[in-house]
Amino acid sequence: MLPITSFLSCTEPIDRFECFSTRQKHHAKTYVTGLVAASNKTVQGISNIVLPAKSERALNKFLTEYDWDEDHLNKERLALLQQADDTRWSSEGVVDDDDTFTHKTGKKIPHAGKYYDHGIHSYIWGQNIVYALYADEKTTYPLGFRLYKKNDKRRVELAIELVDELIEIGVRADTYLFDMFYSSEEFVTHLEGYGKEWVSAVKSDTRVSYGGDRIRVDALSQRIDTVPRTVNGDIYQIWTQKRDVGRLGEVKLLITEKESSDEDEEPSVKYIVSNKIDAPASHLIELYAMRWRVETFFRDTKQDLGFGDCELRHAAGASRHWHLLMLAYSLLKFGAAHSALGTILGHASSLRNDVKRSFRESVQNLLSWALTSPDRSIDELMDQIDGMFV
Repeated sequence: MLPITSFLSCTEPIDRFECFSTRQKHHAKTYVTGLVAASNKTVQGISNIVLPAKSERALNKFLTEYDWDEDHLNKERLALLQQADDTRWSSEGVVDDDDTFTHKTGKKIPHAGKYYDHGIHSYIWGQNIVYALYADEKTTYPLGFRLYKKNDKRRVELAIELVDELIEIGVRADTYLFDMFYSSEEFVTHLEGYGKEWVSAVKSDTRVSYGGDRIRVDALSQRIDTVPRTVNGDIYQIWTQKRDVGRLGEVKLLITEKESSDEDEEPSVKYIVSNKIDAPASHLIELYAMRWRVETFFRDTKQDLGFGDCELRHAAGASRHWHLLMLAYSLLKFGAAHSALGTILGHASSLRNDVKRSFRESVQNLLSWALTSPDRSIDELMDQIDGMFV
């Protein structure tokens, strides 16, 4: 089990949320605590660890039957994050759009289907979820999501819905990042309608205007002469010009290959496009590199917060699970911003590092208590230790 002394205090902001009744606040605290602390992050696993077993039914009803508004919760969660300097969004930050999969086995899981997972180069049975995340030099956290449903809206349409939602909420980031799947005329036109800048990758077979012809961008990369540039200590071979690319119109095209000292490593050529026409190539590379933040979020939430562990066959219940997961993740970030180790935690690269550092702080406090209280009994010391764990 994970130590959660620091996290228990992080749940206190839930008491101020208006989307929950008094009883619902108790269940929300229980669930997000279980997502952090329980090794089995199903409703049963959480209730067995955090609550008496008889409370499993109440926790299940909280997810599937109780009347509370997920959108209201999301707005209150994001408003909470604006109360700390380390988690407050700014125009210098970025919004990263991407999607991920939950791997499932049950055929009755809501909106599960067969998908090709490029991460493992194989088909899986699971759910596909489109996410929007905020990121800057200090923090990363989720902004919202949409569950993809086959034979319903396309993923690009879901991403557009998320953009509209973020504009309504007031997310201040001026730049949006996304991969080649969302690099379409439809999506960039929508972003530009809000005056947003964007940086994306395109596929190797994307057509580019060059020398009076329309050729594939990977063919273009064979004709050009690149120049070396150092970006954050790494050397890149770079070529960049304003070009007519695909159906995106005239954009800045950047062809870049990162140099590696490993002779066995395959060359990594990327074709990056942006409407930031005047931006230096180094700036576009740094921005696109921030897309790694979304991969870190997916990894952390899958490994440590039970992203794919929900076994409910109730569509609304599954959606509430993901909303509460976003709340758990955000409370860890918000708690870190108010911690004595806030500066370190705010720059930590993974959620697991946050929890480890919080535990280290708890141990330091325990040792300090023991050293300054030499007359305390063994029983009192054990009570202090018990308080560090669920």
